[in-house]
Amino acid sequence: MRGQLMIDFFTSFSMWVTIVPIVFCSVISAAAIIERLVFFRKINYDYQNILKNVVQMVKSNKFTDAYILCEQYRGPVAMIIKNALRLDIATDERENEILRSSRAAIKEIEKHVGIIATVATVSPLLGLFGTVTGLLKSFVALYKGGPDASSLLSYGVAEALLTTILGLLVAIPSWIFYNFLVSRVEGYIREIEFIANSLSQLK
Repeated sequence: MRGQLMIDFFTSFSMWVTIVPIVFCSVISAAAIIERLVFFRKINYDYQNILKNVVQMVKSNKFTDAYILCEQYRGPVAMIIKNALRLDIATDERENEILRSSRAAIKEIEKHVGIIATVATVSPLLGLFGTVTGLLKSFVALYKGGPDASSLLSYGVAEALLTTILGLLVAIPSWIFYNFLVSRVEGYIREIEFIANSLSQLK
């Protein structure tokens, strides 16, 4: 009796119970991907050249000019250099400010990337859930028989395949962009480490 209740419970699920969360995941993933691509495009500067110019100015005691130069650039990486050049920071406090700014920059750069990974993981699982419930409906139709058994069997199989396809259509692009964004994040983290080390050596 309990088994029958469980079967009736899961076979009562509409296909939309699976499709709606998959569509929601696709919207979330697309929004996060677009936001990150726009963000990385805005902060795509030659930081090696910026740092080189800043170091030359600092060695010539032109802190104000170096700070004005950094004001031309946006983003958390440029902010590290800018914060390290603040005139109201004592020399012994500069290293702590560089460390704080570096951590904040890394946090900002990694923002939303985890969401894309979560969507890439959850979407195929949602598709698998729809696959299982669709196949369950098919087997129940075969068990009950009757004139509608053939159509219910076909519908259950179609539902199973459709939810699987939708889950994969969301997961595959999400994984591709996730790996691409992770490579960009790692590149910026290396830039931040180099900048932090270089600024820490300034006197």
